[in-house]
Amino acid sequence: MTDAPVRSSGRPKDPAKHEAILAAAKELFLDRGFAQANMQEVADRAGVSKLTLYSHFGDKTTLFVAAVRDHYDHHLPDTIFGDWDREDLRGALLDFARIYHNYLILPGTIAGRRLLRAPGAPPELSQEIWNIGPARIDAFLATTLAGLATRRVLELDDPHLAAVHLLALIRGDLFAQLGYGVQRHVPGEETEAYLASAVDLFLRAYARVPGDW
Repeated sequence: MTDAPVRSSGRPKDPAKHEAILAAAKELFLDRGFAQANMQEVADRAGVSKLTLYSHFGDKTTLFVAAVRDHYDHHLPDTIFGDWDREDLRGALLDFARIYHNYLILPGTIAGRRLLRAPGAPPELSQEIWNIGPARIDAFLATTLAGLATRRVLELDDPHLAAVHLLALIRGDLFAQLGYGVQRHVPGEETEAYLASAVDLFLRAYARVPGDW
């Protein structure tokens, strides 16, 4: 039996119930995957009625997207998209790299990527999830790097390509290893040294004055 949307009664939404539903949904989707998760079990885990669940989220796809958006909002806060300190470009890049890298290696992030590749997940979900997170990061970086090039801090012709290079350097091989499940331990000192080397490599490629970071 498929989950069917229930019309909202139009009453104001309870923020506490909203958060409880999101928390329950994230747990259930990670446990069962998109296809096997059902709205009744989400409601049961959240301690709400199915009618209340549907009044907050009209269907399972909407709930899944909201759960992913909540994950992004918690682990990629708006502060990551703020102006970079151009007096300490290397420090700004390292701050961005740490936040982005820490998000990438979260178990929920790794599991979420697997969910989107699992049978039963609607194909259109991948594009919607891409727009919520990765596309936003790409656009922010391209705009920021273009601004730095205009101010002659960086020298680059294609801001989007430079953003792709930076993100690829930050992800490194560890991200792929975690995705395959062949790496589970993430040493702090080794990670910090790797991120520093990634940022330095990027600056060697794009800084207008080499070494003046």
